[in-house]
Amino acid sequence: MLRPLALSLLAALPGLTACQHYDKAAHFAAGAAVSHIVATETNNKAAGCAAAVAVGLAKEMIDDQADPLDLIATGLGCAVTLEF
Repeated sequence: MLRPLALSLLAALPGLTACQHYDKAAHFAAGAAVSHIVATETNNKAAGCAAAVAVGLAKEMIDDQADPLDLIATGLGCAVTLEF
C-alpha cells in the first residue's frame, strides 16, 4: 500500500509537468519522484528507474508535440535513487 507522502507526491506530478518555464526541471523532478516512490515501495532501484522511464514515455506519447528531451529528463530523474 502506498504511503500518504507517496500518494501526495503522485498527486502533485501533473502540476509539476505543467510548469512550462522550468519544463526540463519539472520532468526531472517528476522522474525523481516516481523513481523514489517505486524504489522505496518495491525495494528495487532498477524498478524505480524503469518506472521513471515508463512514465516519461507515456507522457510523451499522449502529448500533441512529443519532445525526446522531455523523455530523457524524466528518465534521468531516476539518478536521484541511485548510489554512486
